[in-house]
Parts: sequence; C-alpha cells; structure tokens
Amino acid sequence: MTEPGSQARHPQPASADAFAALSRAPLFAALDRADRERLAAAAETVTLAPGGMVFHSGQPYGACVHLLVEGRIEVQRPDGSSELLEPGAVLGLANYLDQSPYGSTAIARTPVRLLRIPDPALRALEHERPALADAISRALAERIRRRAVRPVPGGVLAEPVRHAMKAPLATCAPDTTLREACRTMQHRRIGSLAVRGPDGALVGVLTFAGLAEASLLHGARPEDPVARAACETPRTVSAEAPLWEAEARLERDGLRYLIVVDEDGQAAGVISRTDILERVLRAAGTVLLEVRGAPDLEALAAARSRLVGFAAELRETQRRASRAVRLLSEAHLAIQRRALALVEEALEREAGPAPCAYAVIVMGSGGRREMLLDPDQDNGLITAVADGADWFATLAARWCEALERIGYRRCPGGVMACEPAYRADLATWRRRIDTFVERPGELAGQWSNVVLDFDTLAGEEPLVEALRRHLLEAIAARPRLLEFMAEHDAQGRPALGLFERLRSAGDPEGRGRIDLKRNGLRLLADAARIYALGHGVGATATGDRLRALARLGVLSRDLVDSVLEAHDVLLDLLLTHQLGQALAGDVPDALITPRALSATERSLLRNAMRAVRRLQDRLLGDYGRQVL
Repeated sequence: MTEPGSQARHPQPASADAFAALSRAPLFAALDRADRERLAAAAETVTLAPGGMVFHSGQPYGACVHLLVEGRIEVQRPDGSSELLEPGAVLGLANYLDQSPYGSTAIARTPVRLLRIPDPALRALEHERPALADAISRALAERIRRRAVRPVPGGVLAEPVRHAMKAPLATCAPDTTLREACRTMQHRRIGSLAVRGPDGALVGVLTFAGLAEASLLHGARPEDPVARAACETPRTVSAEAPLWEAEARLERDGLRYLIVVDEDGQAAGVISRTDILERVLRAAGTVLLEVRGAPDLEALAAARSRLVGFAAELRETQRRASRAVRLLSEAHLAIQRRALALVEEALEREAGPAPCAYAVIVMGSGGRREMLLDPDQDNGLITAVADGADWFATLAARWCEALERIGYRRCPGGVMACEPAYRADLATWRRRIDTFVERPGELAGQWSNVVLDFDTLAGEEPLVEALRRHLLEAIAARPRLLEFMAEHDAQGRPALGLFERLRSAGDPEGRGRIDLKRNGLRLLADAARIYALGHGVGATATGDRLRALARLGVLSRDLVDSVLEAHDVLLDLLLTHQLGQALAGDVPDALITPRALSATERSLLRNAMRAVRRLQDRLLGDYGRQVL
C-alpha cells in the first residue's frame, strides 16, 4: 500500500477540466462561474494508483479538501464500517469544518484523480459567497445528524400512526370546481381536501395555498376542476407506521401534514405535528392530571420533585431532545399555572374578585418553552387598566412565594411579577417598551434579551397579544435596539479556540468546563430572538423562530438546518448532564467537562459550537454596531 501522503509528492496544477469537475460537484455547483474558476486556479490535481492512500485515521488535518474527479475511493471508519465514494464526493470536509485529525482512512480502489483544494482558498470564498456558506452549513448539519445516532424511540412514539390521525378524511371528486372546494373548506374550517378518483383511490390533495397559486399564478377560474387546476401530489404515510417515522418525515420535508393510508392504499385520515404532540401529551397525562388536580402547594411540590423521573422518561422515548425539553417545559408551566390558580382562589375568597382583566406572563426559557430541570422564576403581570394595584401586588407576592416553596428559585435579576417593574397595566408596559426602543443602550439590550421572550401563562390572551403587536410595531419603526441586543449577545462566544478546538468558557471556578447555556444555547436563543423581532415574527420558541425566518427567506434553510441540529445536540448534552446530576442528588447546572464526554460527543459538541459561531457571526454582521 502506498504510504500516506505519497500522492502529494508531485502534485500538478489543476488541468483545464478542473472547472468542469467543480461544476459537477454538488458542494460547488451553486457557485458563480468566476468563483469556480477561482477555486480551479488555486487547486492541484493529484493522481493515485489502486491502494494509494489519501489520508489515514489519526493523521493531522492536511489543510485541504479533496474532490474526487475520477475513480473510486473507499473510506474505512474506526467502527469497521466503510463507504465507496463516487466522483463528485468531497473528502476531508468534516476536518475542514473542525480542523481535527482525520478519523477515517481513505484508500483508492481504482486509478484515481483528485482535485486538491487548499483550505485558505476555500475558507476565503466561504466568507465571501453565501451559496458556498449555505452548502457547507448543509454539510455541517448532515455531519451532526450522522454522528448524533439516536435510538429508535419507544413509548408513545412507537405507536402506529392510526392512534393519532384525524379521521375520516375530508374528500372531494376530481371534477369538483375550485369554488365548491373553497366553500367546503371554509364551511368545515379545514385547510385541505383529499381528491379521490372514481375508484376511491387518492389522486391528489387540495390546499388553500394550492388554490391561491392556481388563481394568482396560473389564471385558474372558479369553475375549473380541482384535478386540473390545483391538485398537489399527496404525501402519504402508512397507518401502521410508528409515530416517530411520521414525525421525522414531517420535520425533514417541512410538511404540515401527511395523508394516512391503510394497507389497501386507501386514504384513511390525516396527521400533523400537532396531532402527534397531542398524542404525546395525552400519554403523559398522569403527570399533568396530577398537577391539574393538586389540592395544595405541598402536592405541587411533590409533583415538581417527580419531574426528574419524568424528564428521564422523555429523554428515552423522544426522538429529539428539543421535543423532550418542550414537554418538560409544559409540565413546569402546568405546575406554575396551578400554583397561580390556588393563590387566586384564596385571594378571591379573602378580598373579592380581581378589579380588572389581567394576564400572567412567563419570560426567558419559560416563554420559549425551553425549561430544563432547575429553571428559576421569570414572570410578569399585565393588567387591562391601572386599577387595583394592591390586589395585584398581593397576588404577585403570594404567587412568587408559592413558586419558591414548590422549588422554583427566585430570579437573580428580579424579573418577577412581585417586583413593581414587572407588574403594570398594558399602557405602562407599552411605554416601557417605547422607552427602550426610542433610547436604546446597554441596559436596554440586556433587559430585552430576557423580557422579550414573554408568553401567556394564564389570564387574558388578548392583553399579551396586544403587547406583542406593539413591540413588533415599535421595533419595525426604530430597530436600533436590536444592535444593543446583538452587542449584549456578543459578550458570550462559542466555546471554540485555536484550530477549532473546544475550550473552557463560562466556568466561574476555572476548572476547564464549558457553560452550555451561556456559550451555546443562549447565543442561539439571542440570535433567533433578534432576527425574529427584526422581521416581525411573533413566535417565541427558538426553533419556531428559526423555521419562520427560513420561510421568510431571512436566513437560508441550510443555515437554519445546521443551527437546529446544533440546538438539539446542545439540549441533549445539557439534559443528559442535568439528569445525571439530579439522580446523584446534586443541584443541576449547565457546566460540562469536555474530558468526561465520549469522542463522539466531543465531536458533536465541537460541530454544534461551529454552527453556533456561524449564526452569531452572521448576526453581528447584520446587527453589530460599529464599535464591535
């Protein structure tokens, strides 16, 4: 076998067909011609005989990537698996991403011709060209997905789709007119109709989006039949498929629903992400029912103590950590909501009903539905008018005290309804937002990165939505606050050091640990919040915000995909870490020790941090002030 690196003894300048090879490779095909010519000029052609080695496991990164132009190369992994690569494949991209030594061995199995692209040339072009940055983000997301091998979910997600689908399916005939179909959907308040042929077989799906496209873009008339004008190809799933498979398809393909078909191929129903979430929540009903029926704070404290076991079960049965954390958050909020109800009932018996309509809000991780095992209190109160200050002050003080008794620490920064600054009428909340928006500064940026994730916990939803509309309108008119929010975000950086190595960050005791919240999850949440507020997105959850930004075209789908994968990896590592602490009787924190992780986990963490940095760099480029 040829010694490692011997193929590079006599590299030749790239031949005239290097440009054509770059044009055929998926990673580089989206680049402009001038950019492909630029890479071709920087590249070298390398040839290998059968048995020649491109690199071997453990070899230091060679500061280049290789594009396979001709022949076949076998990649052998340490776990014993192997893969045969065809022309167009890029070798060493994972090492380019994290500057790490090669983890696999690449051997020529036929005469091979490679294009050797130097790291500096590729990196410079990546920073200049969004198309290449998106392609590399796509590769980063795929690398994280491939390494983050998750066990097949058990529990409720292993149940067949038919347990959660909605049935029967609303249908129409192919010759139904667009007008008739539209009236049917409006009357039934549904978003789609399945189109069945004369034999009952499913031939398509009609949606409001399809109706709009047919009318506005293709000139369809109300009398035209749906089969010719606006019938989409149905996306189906078997009624006997596990729920996790349906969930994965919905997520991977960005679908709102799937048509469920029986063993004969007949449409039996429809399933959406909401249907799956509702089924999971029903399965967790024992916890939620216990909370909803809790007679006193002692019962709620007992339920709060059992959330560690609940979280461990979620971690084992959910396909993604983000879903487990979302469900855990719903349990936390159910406890806090019931505590509020108990306090309200007692106060009403003592002092009469509330003087006016009001809403209680949660902020921070609660507002984003991203609470883990030991969240503190972040809450507020909005009243319709300024009446009844004493009643609401008593309610807030007793509720915050009740939450502390149950096990929720008081917010170190005082962001709680028991503080006058976070208990006010709607007009005062609006004026406070206007003050920060009109005269932004460092304090305004810090305040906004906590408070502006507010969402309704209980009470009058219209009050919360009115405040949200005011916030989005105020920022649309004066967006400079977003610059200070980005500056506050930049006080934390991803835990990556020289040569993309993991470095300790955010450890107050200097023991070489990484704060996954401050130097990872918080950065993603901050960036998603700033972009969402800047583009009128009202969602509060980090994942929901990022998906909305991709739909609006603000961020590329490839970048968002890589960030969502990174977000899930960080949540998974943190939830696993906190579960270990809680089960050992320790207070959960966000500080992990990289040395204690497996090699796979360290690789995942490193690539997740790289995705975090790519998003933060983009954020600072879009919203960073000149002083940055």
